[in-house]
Amino acid sequence: MPIEIKLPAMSPTMEEGTIAKWLVTEGQTVKAGDVLAEIETDKATMELEADEGGTLLRIYVAAGGDDVKVGTLIATILAEGEEASTSPQPSSEMGEGVEKVNPAPTSPAPALAGESRGGGLAVTESPAGTEMVRQTVREALRDAMAEEMRSTPEVFVMGEEVAEYQGAYKVTQGLLDEFGPKR
Repeated sequence: MPIEIKLPAMSPTMEEGTIAKWLVTEGQTVKAGDVLAEIETDKATMELEADEGGTLLRIYVAAGGDDVKVGTLIATILAEGEEASTSPQPSSEMGEGVEKVNPAPTSPAPALAGESRGGGLAVTESPAGTEMVRQTVREALRDAMAEEMRSTPEVFVMGEEVAEYQGAYKVTQGLLDEFGPKR
């Protein structure tokens, strides 16, 4: 069954947004954590990451599509190993005023150091017995901050809404509970 990508609330007050740019094209393989699109909110432009890997089947809202309501179906991804011919149509309704579109392909983003054009970073060998954990960029940042805060008492987090919303972008989620309001 296709994975439905709906426009998420990227801040506590976000009700709608604009698809500024798609960074992937239909038919492209994506991995969990890959950036799919840039989303403009009333406050900032943010990256939308894939939660799961697969093949981008369909884009429903073209770049430049503005006033897209949170929760609107914007794309679908075929799960790894799934075939397009056996996939049912998305079950969700698209937002009012949003037309189903098939945008012209965009050029791929330039490759990063150590990255191949086929996507993904170059694989390196891990020591035997190393357990691999799949996590998002947000989770990796949070874990790195927590590790540093545990080892160095002088390190603290500051910023608007960190405590109230567990971080507006969920990067600091759980840190308030572990380290308290002073840090």
